[in-house]
Amino acid sequence: MEHIRMYTGGALETNGYLVITGADLYIAVDAPEGFTDWILSHRPNARITDLLITHQHFDHIQDAARMKRQFGCTVHAHSPFTESLTLSRLWSGLQLEPFEVDDVIGEARHTDSWGGKAWHIHYVPGHAPDSLVYHMADESILFSGDVLFAGSIGRSDFPGGDRNALLGGLRARILNQPANTNVYPGHGPYTTIKNEILSNPFIH
Repeated sequence: MEHIRMYTGGALETNGYLVITGADLYIAVDAPEGFTDWILSHRPNARITDLLITHQHFDHIQDAARMKRQFGCTVHAHSPFTESLTLSRLWSGLQLEPFEVDDVIGEARHTDSWGGKAWHIHYVPGHAPDSLVYHMADESILFSGDVLFAGSIGRSDFPGGDRNALLGGLRARILNQPANTNVYPGHGPYTTIKNEILSNPFIH
């Protein structure tokens, strides 16, 4: 889509996204390592108003504290920053800077308005207990984090994982969206709901 910019970085090649909402105005989705420098290099006049965290696994939040300092953005996530959610203890030598979540979304809120756009919020645990999917239904754009990938789904063998919950949430909240919905995942290329229903072996 012409108003989505994608960055991929960090040890796990994690995607971060910029959604253009106005002249030099952006909403960021996730904060992989190196995202701040990439924004400053490619969009030096960018003003990031909001940072939407899909879940707090370390590779999605490594730049969150720096982005908040650099841009003064409002950070939105399912839960307050919690070290156990980051899985940092599973990675020797990994250092994470804690950050403040300004807007704790939880499980009950299903809609909001950021950057002048209407967003639907889908809680889909199973890969992580705090996984949120952010959906601009009016524009057929969905940011799936590590819930759904092109040809795959998120791992459920990490602490807090639950394969049945993940598959149930996918079927109840994600795969029933319009077939032409563009899916922007936390890793790998973008896809569509139609493509995944037709060809994803993990959801059949």
